[in-house]
Amino acid sequence: MKQILRKFNRLSLPAKALLALVFSQLVQKGLSIITEPIYTRLLNTSEYGTVSLFLSWHEILVIFTSLCLSKGVFNNGMMDYKNDRDVFTLSLYTLSCISTIFIGIPVILFSTFIYNFMDLSIELILYMFILLFFEQTLALWTVRQRFEYKYMAVTVLTIVLTVLAPLSGIVGVLVSENKVFARIICEKNIFIISYIGVLILIIKKAKGKINLLYWKYALKFNIPLIPHYLSLHILNHMDRIQIAFVIGKSAAGIYSIAYSGAAAIKIFWQAINASLIPWTYEKCSKKDFKKLKDLTEILILGFGLLCVFFMFLAPEVMKILAPVSYHEGIYVIPSVVAGVYFSVMYYVFANIVYYYKKPKYVMIGSCCSAVINVILNAIFIPIFGYLAAGYTTMFAYGFQAFIDYYALRKVIGKDIYDKKFLLMTSSFVVFVAILLNYIYDKTFIRLGLVGAILLYTIYYFSKNKDIFSMFFQKK
Repeated sequence: MKQILRKFNRLSLPAKALLALVFSQLVQKGLSIITEPIYTRLLNTSEYGTVSLFLSWHEILVIFTSLCLSKGVFNNGMMDYKNDRDVFTLSLYTLSCISTIFIGIPVILFSTFIYNFMDLSIELILYMFILLFFEQTLALWTVRQRFEYKYMAVTVLTIVLTVLAPLSGIVGVLVSENKVFARIICEKNIFIISYIGVLILIIKKAKGKINLLYWKYALKFNIPLIPHYLSLHILNHMDRIQIAFVIGKSAAGIYSIAYSGAAAIKIFWQAINASLIPWTYEKCSKKDFKKLKDLTEILILGFGLLCVFFMFLAPEVMKILAPVSYHEGIYVIPSVVAGVYFSVMYYVFANIVYYYKKPKYVMIGSCCSAVINVILNAIFIPIFGYLAAGYTTMFAYGFQAFIDYYALRKVIGKDIYDKKFLLMTSSFVVFVAILLNYIYDKTFIRLGLVGAILLYTIYYFSKNKDIFSMFFQKK
């Protein structure tokens, strides 16, 4: 253990932050793997579908209530106002509060119409707005901690919330007759406590000061991006809403558990990206695109191999996550995982575009792909059922990656990444996603291929370890 700690201490701050974030995300997902099977056995497919519907609507509404102030504009603000970060953070939180109140008033006034449209009880909708009012405290604080590589507090808080929230939710479901309401309220109340605690900390550090100039700065950057962020969330969540409307909540529940299992793989890239953003900004400031290209392409291929590895294990994943009534969702996983692979291309390209403060360019790809996704879902879900939603999502994310690549090239004026490399890696992921539908029942062939991919992954990363040293060496 001492030797491991010594090696950890020799790492650079970005590397320490990355490993800490990966660890906390793995704990988070590991406990999810334990708790989700409990929920799928305590809730029927319709109840699970209602919970999924609540979470999907929440993720769409948060775009408007938060104005996505914890996204790209906040990272830029950390650079532009590095000597006034406390006031900048509190200023952006108060702006999100005003937006939440502004949107919440019509919801209260037209509650009957909203209830019918969202297919949720008025109690759940009102509770959703309580969440929306407070949750940006933790979002802003977490982004700042990661930007400054202060990984310890974020890691500890993430693990504590990861343990307490699902335990509270399970107890609530067990003792309550209204299982849907109990799961949501009992889980989210734990988070609300943390939101209030972080809010007190933010106010104290900023000494209660708010700078209205920071509102202008944030709105100028982010308002044009609202369609972009909304489009990203439509890509992530609209399929479940459309499935619930067209087929029913039970089908939405089956699709949701399969989608959640597939999307779990994204936690690895989210952890990587949290440390990659400041590193990317540093390389862009020096115009050191060669080092940026070398490391990022290795990360892309590594993530692609991880996606393929996960696809092969879809039957085992579903057996762990849910009872037999959910298992037909196995065939959703490959296409959704391929979609997740394409979705990380957005981060690869957008990180650089945001550095140059040209956010309007990434909006084109996301808006077009969201419209395509909704239209394709409307056409194919009634014909082929919820399985079609996985493939429409994969296609839409692939289209977005294509547009975002050319948006990056327009901003920089040249190719940073190797087009052939990106095309070959993407084609391989899609090929495997389609192939696996025909060999899931051939266990020995499938597991043999898993072993081969694992060996190649180990070989590839050991061969390119020198490039990783750019990121992991101590500064």
